[in-house]
Amino acid sequence: MTDIVLAGFAGEDGAVRIAEIKEQEIRGRFRADCAERFFRRTGVLPDEELLRKAGAETVIPAEDGGVLAALYRIAAERKCGLRLRLRDIPVRQETVELCELYRLNPYRLRSRCMVILTPDGGYTEEILRERGIPARAAGRLTDGLDKVIVDKEETEYLNRPEPDELYRILPEAENKPADV
Repeated sequence: MTDIVLAGFAGEDGAVRIAEIKEQEIRGRFRADCAERFFRRTGVLPDEELLRKAGAETVIPAEDGGVLAALYRIAAERKCGLRLRLRDIPVRQETVELCELYRLNPYRLRSRCMVILTPDGGYTEEILRERGIPARAAGRLTDGLDKVIVDKEETEYLNRPEPDELYRILPEAENKPADV
């Protein structure tokens, strides 16, 4: 089966955009040195040459709808299932704090993250991390059609993508449908 590696941080683009929209509130709620972290994007994502060296077969950006929407689309297009460990998806602490503040799901928030499909997730993760790129093998594609999140107390199934969580903060885009 094919392993799933995530490179970059889930929800990062959306979190930075929300921080910009809610700048006054963020600066009023957090110490100045802490507040600045909400407005920064992280370093570089892997380039094509590094991805090839790391064994990537397919690379898909997890943009609108976040990591969960990208993973759902991949499995649907390939007519397969997946097993995913949420706790293994890289996410910045600032994104977690912002999502808790506004009751958003960081895994359904616009990301600056790449979903990498590879035959050896451990190897791909190791190569990327050696280059300073946050990456984790977080699951695998499976036979069948079940899309399962396995690190919860009860089995949870990944459902069709929902609109990006960013649209809950942007009133003008409130009812924009998810691109399935």
